[in-house]
Amino acid sequence: MAASVQRYNEDHIPLYISVPEQELSEFKSCFADIPCHFLTDQQILARCEAANGERPWLFPGHLLQQLIKLEFWRMELCENYVWIDSDAYFIRPFKITTFLHNGDVPYTVQHDNRDLLNFAEQTGNRKIKTDFEDMATKFKALFGRTGPLYSFASPPLIWGCKVLRNLNEVYLTATNQTIYKLLEDYPCEMHLYGEYLHYCQVIPLVAHRELFKVYHYAEQFFLGQEHGEAELNLAEHYYGVIMQSNWAKLPDHPRPTDARLKHFFRKAMRQTRDLFLPPA
Repeated sequence: MAASVQRYNEDHIPLYISVPEQELSEFKSCFADIPCHFLTDQQILARCEAANGERPWLFPGHLLQQLIKLEFWRMELCENYVWIDSDAYFIRPFKITTFLHNGDVPYTVQHDNRDLLNFAEQTGNRKIKTDFEDMATKFKALFGRTGPLYSFASPPLIWGCKVLRNLNEVYLTATNQTIYKLLEDYPCEMHLYGEYLHYCQVIPLVAHRELFKVYHYAEQFFLGQEHGEAELNLAEHYYGVIMQSNWAKLPDHPRPTDARLKHFFRKAMRQTRDLFLPPA
């Protein structure tokens, strides 16, 4: 990821990488030849906790990663930022204008999820479609939007700090809740940002298709290979590729028993926490 940014970053947009504090020295050593700025997850979380109080007991690890993305704005380094996961990489040059409309309005990745839904149809996996529709409907209802279902997923995503500041200082204050509770109830930072922008309209919403080709499943990648997909022809339509570092099995396959048990006990422990340790 970082090497691809170094190669294709025509406007020298600063690259910030957030890593666990205990691994900072190792990352700095590995990245000695790649220009970037390091932050620690703990630095971002400290700003978050100063505003929202300590994180709840048993706050899930996957939500912690979402929280770090949502709270980066508190570092006061920019007005807009593009976040990208480590399992993504660029395959063609990009500029500031790739991400901003008219120089100052961040594009909002918003689409109908057609690429993934086509894959679901081709492979007969109806659960992919129903899972997307259920999630998109839930987030649309959160802020009372009517109309079509949208996906705001497929990183990299361009986020405006004005939107996140408004979410925290206006919406969360008015509803008397914390970002922790909101994430636990609505665990998808991408849809949370997109639907809230529709709701608050503090910046113009300029919709943009996915910037990267995303392979959600290994089977999706292999199917694409059979159809002749390669970086050379993908670069005609996309700025990069994501091959998820932990490819999930197709959703028709049942989860192993141990995974289901872990999910059950984690949910039960959180419910117990909320029962006996209500928020202040």
